[in-house]
Amino acid sequence: MKNVTDKFSFILKPSTVQNGGVGVFALHDIAKDTYMELFLKDFQEEMQEKTEIPEELRGYCLHQENGKLLCPKFFNRMDIGNYLNHSSDANLKWENGKGYFAKRDIKAGEEIFSNYVELGEPEEEMEDYYKIK
Repeated sequence: MKNVTDKFSFILKPSTVQNGGVGVFALHDIAKDTYMELFLKDFQEEMQEKTEIPEELRGYCLHQENGKLLCPKFFNRMDIGNYLNHSSDANLKWENGKGYFAKRDIKAGEEIFSNYVELGEPEEEMEDYYKIK
C-alpha cells in the first residue's frame, strides 16, 4: 500500500459506470489520506458561459450555482483528473486549496471517483450529464 502518487499511479480506461465514457483507475494500492496527484501544478480553469462551450466538452466542466461552467482552460491538454467520474460514494475527498486525497484505501485496478457536489456542482444539474453511482 503506497502513501504517495505520481505520474505512474493512474491510467485511463473505459469507466465501470454505465455510459460513463472514460474513467481514471489506480495502478497500485493507495493508502487512505494519500495526496492524489491528478492535476499538474500548472493546471488552469476558468469560468465560461454555457453557450460558449461546445456541448461535447461540457461533461468536462463543473456546473456552478450561477449557471456558468467551471472548465479546463485548455481542453486540448486536460489532466487525468479531468476524467474523474462522479459517485455519491466517492473514494476521493476534495480539500479546498490542497487538492484530492484518498478517502479510504484504494486497491490497484479500482476506478477513482469524485463527488461533484463537494466541488460545488448542483445535484439537479448532474442528472442531465452524469450517471449517479
